[in-house]
Amino acid sequence: MRRWTKVVVVLLFVMLNAAMAGRTAAQWGLHYSVVLSDDGPEFYDTAAVGDWPFYYYFKLWGEVDSYSTSWYEGKGTSTIAVLAIGIYYLDDARVTVSNTAGFRLHRTYSQASFTGTFFYPFLDDLDGGPRSKLTIGWYYTRGTGGTY
Repeated sequence: MRRWTKVVVVLLFVMLNAAMAGRTAAQWGLHYSVVLSDDGPEFYDTAAVGDWPFYYYFKLWGEVDSYSTSWYEGKGTSTIAVLAIGIYYLDDARVTVSNTAGFRLHRTYSQASFTGTFFYPFLDDLDGGPRSKLTIGWYYTRGTGGTY
């Protein structure tokens, strides 16, 4: 009886692995990105990516303040492991703060989690200023070491 249990467990694992590979192969290519965005003056967005048993959580938050020092923060991961596909490594994270009056701030980070400050030379959204938006994207490339 114990021998049949092991056979069933192995067969279930093989079937699950094959099913996950078929589903994720279409979803995951050589490059993968996670992009979060929110409108101001207070920014907040989250996402969970990945497939069982590996989930990765991303977070964007920040605030623009009228004619003052404003801030943003991004939290991500430097690697993403995808069952039967491989491991993705962070290329960079890109931050864009913009508003409807033409203001644009771009910054690039080599780490997955970061904070930044900047001077916002407008009234904020709630005080009658232009609509603002924060976008943070994490960009990955699959490693060449085979599947995970």
